[in-house]
Amino acid sequence: MPASALAAAQLQCLVSTTAEPWQLQVQLKNQGQQALLILRWRSPLDAWFSEFLHISQQGQQLVYQGAKAKRGEPAEEDLLLLLPGEQHSEQLDLTQAYQLAALPALVQFSAFAFMPYQAGKPLKWQPEQQLWIKCPELQLKAPVVPG
Repeated sequence: MPASALAAAQLQCLVSTTAEPWQLQVQLKNQGQQALLILRWRSPLDAWFSEFLHISQQGQQLVYQGAKAKRGEPAEEDLLLLLPGEQHSEQLDLTQAYQLAALPALVQFSAFAFMPYQAGKPLKWQPEQQLWIKCPELQLKAPVVPG
């Protein structure tokens, strides 16, 4: 099985809109039989400390205006442990990192890293074991006003 197919079989990423404008719900679910470590860096778990998604409106790429953290080696707090069957949700307010205009807008995520985790081992990132996943893109549309 290719690495991308293996990644998709183990970790699922779902993206949806919320009732609030410019807010997204990102849900990560471990669908595999083994625990996973997700590197928070450059992912929806990064709290706007890196550019992990790209937004375009009317064909123009918007400029990321959030922070960009400089980092050394990942520490334990930079990792999220997801046991088999577990899920984790994050709500993203796009206005915290982008100057947004009117809808529609296309939101595209960068790929981010995760790896299998063996119970009892230290929570330590091992780049040679990392796999990559990319959340699906989402087209934000203006609400339909009944007329």
